[in-house]
Formats: sequence, structure tokens, C-alpha cells
Amino acid sequence: MADAREAVLPNPAVPVARTGRRHRVVQQGRIVLGPERLVACTVRDLSPRGAKIRIAPEQALPDTFPLVIAAHDLRTVTARLCWRRGDFIGVAFESEPVRP
Repeated sequence: MADAREAVLPNPAVPVARTGRRHRVVQQGRIVLGPERLVACTVRDLSPRGAKIRIAPEQALPDTFPLVIAAHDLRTVTARLCWRRGDFIGVAFESEPVRP
């Protein structure tokens, strides 16, 4: 298994194509890793199809996970880990698009 702090993509030098414009936000989030295991995170950029999230660099994550975002409402999306650099990760939403 690769070091949790390294990029997940096969070639991190290749940019990831985005389907929507990102909006800068600072919203609290929780990554659900089990029935009673939530990991706090901060959503920093948000688009209808993905997000940039700040999380502790040593935190191991699965390839996909439920992500709870606290904004004007509470919403849960299925997120797929796309890349990781330091204490930031990029995720793509596999469920319904999110309104920033």
C-alpha cells in the first residue's frame, strides 16, 4: 500500500479534469469510516461534482466513503478519493451533484 500522504492517481503530474467550477468555501465536514467512526475535516473548495478537503495527513482513507457536509443544510454524499497532497485531498462525488 502506498504512503497515505502521497497522491492516489497513477500520475499526479497529470491534471484532473473538472466538470464544474469550484467555489471557495469553509464548511465543516465529517468522513464516515464506520458506524461510530467519524473523522472531522474542512471542505475548502466545492463544485457540483467534487471538493477539496483538508484532513490530517496521517489519516488513512478508503477509496470511497460517505462525506457529510454541514452548510445551510446537512447533506451526505458518496465521495471517491482522487488525489492527496499533504493535508489536502481531492474527491469526486459519486452520488447526486452538490450545490455549492
